[in-house]
Amino acid sequence: IESCPTRIFLPNERAAEPQIAAIYERFGLNARQVEILSRATPKRDYYCQSRRGNRLFELGLGEVALAFSAASAKADQLRIADIIETHGQAAFAAEWLRHRGCAWAIELLPPSQQEVPL
Repeated sequence: IESCPTRIFLPNERAAEPQIAAIYERFGLNARQVEILSRATPKRDYYCQSRRGNRLFELGLGEVALAFSAASAKADQLRIADIIETHGQAAFAAEWLRHRGCAWAIELLPPSQQEVPL
């Protein structure tokens, strides 16, 4: 842990609970910083701890970035596997964007990834 000079903490509504706060304190966070984590908005706010200082920042991802980066639910993982099995690895991005309601973004992909075989 000490070899990692920059740490990113995710929001945690339970961060202020004594047992969980103790874990954050072992990472060097104080009570105010733990409170910030407990009030931060999930999937938007992040807390950076570095040698240069500490800061809460907002990572404002758009819908296309979120279509890929926020696909962590079990249902998403099953759908991803189904898309790859049905359409192949090369067509995954286009089909996933279509599935997530972002078909407009398919034209942003390299031409070799824009076609989705039927």
